[in-house]
Amino acid sequence: MTTVPQAAPLHADCIADSAGGLTFDVTAPQANDTAHLVLRHREGPEEVTLPLAPAARGRLRAALPSSVVLPEGHWDAYASVTAEDPDARVVSGAMDVHPSASRVPYVTRQGNLSVESRLGRVQEDAA
Repeated sequence: MTTVPQAAPLHADCIADSAGGLTFDVTAPQANDTAHLVLRHREGPEEVTLPLAPAARGRLRAALPSSVVLPEGHWDAYASVTAEDPDARVVSGAMDVHPSASRVPYVTRQGNLSVESRLGRVQEDAA
């Protein structure tokens, strides 16, 4: 029996700033020109697609500015960097989280990267 080798999981480091912006740095030694990161809401059909652009050798970067609306809830991160591996689940790397951020990246029990969007936190901080 011949086994098909699986592609190495994609890892992403994530930085959250105090305004609610997120930056994702994905390790992807081989990527195509249409690489993108997708955040999918766990409880609904919503998704946000972010282009991944070269940042350094073997690294791609996507930014989710605070001006982009991300409805409250949990969002799972996926990336498509090659035609052979569309929408692969992203494994969490290093994270830098601002304590008052309204969008907080975290690691799931499986080691995957997810984001929690807490809109109520923004309203509380503004009050």
